[in-house]
Amino acid sequence: MSSDTKPPAYLVVCGKFLSGDGAKEYAKRAAKPATESGLTPIARGDLSRNVEILEGELPFDGFLAIERFDSMDALKGFWYSDEYQSAIPFRKDAVKMHFVAAVDGIAES
Repeated sequence: MSSDTKPPAYLVVCGKFLSGDGAKEYAKRAAKPATESGLTPIARGDLSRNVEILEGELPFDGFLAIERFDSMDALKGFWYSDEYQSAIPFRKDAVKMHFVAAVDGIAES
């Protein structure tokens, strides 16, 4: 890996779907900035069915998702973009976010 190549970054999201009506509008508004940023879904699972906690506790119900970006700059460019920020209010009545974390990936050699 050359010294100017940045490692990938990952968005780790844990939340619970609610009965709100904003999910469709959120998805519509978030799709373009997600595609433009290079977001790649890596994993998504329901915490009660197909996420296995091997050690410790995850004291939430809902889902866990991992999304890959080419770099932390790309991830933050997506997250803080005006387009994505305008989508977030529509998500608030559709999803209760337990946490959203951004983490650097390990650089490939």
